[in-house]
Amino acid sequence: MTEVDAEGGHQSQLQRLLSSSKFLDTTSMGIMLHGPDGRVLECNRVAVELLGDSIDQLVGRTTTDRQWGAVREDGSSFPADDRPAMVTLRSGELCRDVIVGIDNPGMARRWLSVSSSPVTLDDDVRRVITSFIDVSERIQKDQLLKLLTEVNRVAMLASDESEFLQQLCNVLVDQGRYALTWIGAISSGGEGGVDIVCAAGATDYLYDGIVSWWGSKESGLEPTGTALRTETSQVVSDLATNAGYVRWRERAAQFGLGSIAALPFRISEKRMVLVIYDSHIVAFDEAVVKGLEAITKEIEFGAAHLRSVQQTRAALEEIIVSVDLQKATEHARAEAEQRFRVAFEDNVAGMVFTDLEDRILEVNDAFCQMVGRTKEELLGRDSTPFTFPEDIVIAQEAHHLLLQDESGPVRYTKRYVHKDGTMKTVEVHKSTARDDVGTMLYFVMSQRDVTEERALTAQLSHQALHDPLTGLANRVLFADRLSQAHAKVVRPGGLAAVFMLALDDFKGVNDAFGHHVGDQLLVAIARRLERVARSSDTLCRFGGDQFLYLAEGLDSPAEAERLARRLLDAFSEPFSISEVDLEQRASCGVVIFDGTRLDYSELIQDADVAMYEAKREGTGKYVVFSPAMRQQATSRYALLQELRHALKTGEVSMHYQPIVDLMTTEIVGFEALMRWQHPEKGWVPPDVFIPLAEQSELIIELGSFALRQAVNAASSWERTGSQARWPYVTVNLSARQFHDPDLISMTEDILRTSGLAPERLIFEITESLAVLNVPDALSVIEEFHRLGIGIALDDFGTGFSSLSYLVLLNPRIIKIDRYFVSPPNESVQNEMLLESIVSLGNKLHMTMLAEGIETSAQLEQLRHFNCGLGQGYLFSPAVPAREVAAMLGRVPGNWG
Repeated sequence: MTEVDAEGGHQSQLQRLLSSSKFLDTTSMGIMLHGPDGRVLECNRVAVELLGDSIDQLVGRTTTDRQWGAVREDGSSFPADDRPAMVTLRSGELCRDVIVGIDNPGMARRWLSVSSSPVTLDDDVRRVITSFIDVSERIQKDQLLKLLTEVNRVAMLASDESEFLQQLCNVLVDQGRYALTWIGAISSGGEGGVDIVCAAGATDYLYDGIVSWWGSKESGLEPTGTALRTETSQVVSDLATNAGYVRWRERAAQFGLGSIAALPFRISEKRMVLVIYDSHIVAFDEAVVKGLEAITKEIEFGAAHLRSVQQTRAALEEIIVSVDLQKATEHARAEAEQRFRVAFEDNVAGMVFTDLEDRILEVNDAFCQMVGRTKEELLGRDSTPFTFPEDIVIAQEAHHLLLQDESGPVRYTKRYVHKDGTMKTVEVHKSTARDDVGTMLYFVMSQRDVTEERALTAQLSHQALHDPLTGLANRVLFADRLSQAHAKVVRPGGLAAVFMLALDDFKGVNDAFGHHVGDQLLVAIARRLERVARSSDTLCRFGGDQFLYLAEGLDSPAEAERLARRLLDAFSEPFSISEVDLEQRASCGVVIFDGTRLDYSELIQDADVAMYEAKREGTGKYVVFSPAMRQQATSRYALLQELRHALKTGEVSMHYQPIVDLMTTEIVGFEALMRWQHPEKGWVPPDVFIPLAEQSELIIELGSFALRQAVNAASSWERTGSQARWPYVTVNLSARQFHDPDLISMTEDILRTSGLAPERLIFEITESLAVLNVPDALSVIEEFHRLGIGIALDDFGTGFSSLSYLVLLNPRIIKIDRYFVSPPNESVQNEMLLESIVSLGNKLHMTMLAEGIETSAQLEQLRHFNCGLGQGYLFSPAVPAREVAAMLGRVPGNWG
């Protein structure tokens, strides 16, 4: 590869660098091209969205620029030299799946999984391609899981409530990386004040004039007071702009506080609140608040557990002392026993006394309810019969440790099988009761039910690895399974395959029926794919309308192809959603790999490339990846970037092909056709660049450009003396533009600005587009009719061709496809078919327009069939706008 000219523009650099197989544009990844100094040379649209900056802000920025605000997963600063792009530039090695946090003012911290690939020029690393995806949701869930685990540990080890609450605040600041955390309680002095019980982090913010109130007065309307008063969690996403936080706004900015969450809870019926400040705005979304509320539940459980253990221990020690020393009176001993009985029986924790052989001596009501058994069923027996079988050994090992006097109190988790068959997960604190000389008397167990808490932890763990809508594996789990699959296929001859399934025109479903129906369709598709998937394989929702499927243990490439067909066959029957039968098809890309290759991002990109090749072949197809496709994909991407550039620099223009009255050969209108003159390639055929644009959002920009140019041009056309009416202009609408919600308002604005009469504008839509979703099409067409805009139905005869659809759509013009005008083989049958099509339109009182007229014989035949309008090279090819005026002045009949 030749060295890139350093003085060339970004477009020429990018065009050459795109020959690297690493540089692929996908809808789901942000992509950047870095120069040898780490400076950003180019980036894609997704990168702009994920980083929260404009292209102008990103291009030219160096890796060392402080605007990145990059941090590591532990919250520490991420040195520029250690970031993936710089590591790859320095070492020439691939960096994969590095977690980087991005702090951009005005948005919440965003976590990215970043990979960097070297681009070698003359055997030297001169450029780096960096790709990244948003993993914020997964990182947040992982952090909440770690916090829950640590809070639980603190609760079990703390000696008293005060220590527990302070350590909790420390954990939230040190491990949760929050700027400030404090716990408040309703003031014992009344007047609606809130006492600070403990705090950690930027505590100077609290102890220098900040007072919270929970009463109904104005000072009690801030988050802390509102949370205490209503006992519901409160969040302020941006302290700098929230109207209810005006009193503290300046001080919050001084301490670098961006957002706040206040979460109420109770300890022994006392109303309290956990208040957490983050240095970022929008730090507390719904999922984070749900996780923090789980922590407040842990506070309530932990505090109750500590109190019960303390009460029981104190009462038990009092009894032992009074019995062993025999210095207390019978009355005093009875009082001690009564205090113990209250502490034991009324304890919210499940309390159990067992003998040295672990047989139950005494239990309280809480334990009976925990296991669903009466005291009579429990006393004198051990707990083995209703302990979950896998946990019996855990309990026995803990018991043996205490018997051998090798440790103090032991803590462990076990599961009981409730009498009703449900499972109860408990945390056990087991200690030894001794007399005054140290002889073991019996064991004391305090057991806390953590079933719901563990279920929430399991739910958060599941959510971190699964798609919330469909329940399928997400990218994180898929990447892990892919790594495991690689280990399995390392053996000689082992094969596996990755399949990427993308739904065809799924956007049309969302536009026609709404996103709620689209979501239901995605769920239905997931369930159907699960039914055809093999149990050993992994099905993943990659994002949007794309699914990934990992097939392991394949014997041959042919088996992978059979699986691809099986997956696509799952779409053969319609999906019944909200009483509507939806026909949905998909395209599939397949990449087969063995033990010699594992690069997650490259495999996914290759599957993506193959999938787009399948889309190009038509709906419901699959394509197996081959290395040559990479070059084709990068070439298409390069051409797409050049097309974006061409739209801005004037290389794209509109030409106009005349539409004539076939009886008089008078011009009645023009079809606006897009042309692209590339400075190096010359004229690029429309059937090359239009389909390319239709695969991206660029088609919307091209469509808007075409409409504005055509309407402005038509507004300048004059009617000559021989013309009976003003010439109109027809503009083609793509499927995406037809469904664009801004189309109507944009068209109204363009017509109003240009002054063109609406009846002089005709939109061309294809027959297949119109009948794909008739209700939706009718709704849009009714808006066109309301404005006075006409409809031309293009390519008639090649699609569905239903009379009922024609009547419903009521087009002003029906365009007969050129296939019927210039068939590849002349025959009587072709002639009869053409005559029937023209006759049909005339009987429905619709104007028929024949495309592709190239010979005088074809013209005479169409006149004989009484076809009204026509266009084609016999009259003129499409011409630039500047030549239209001269063409309008042409004498009718003077063609050729």
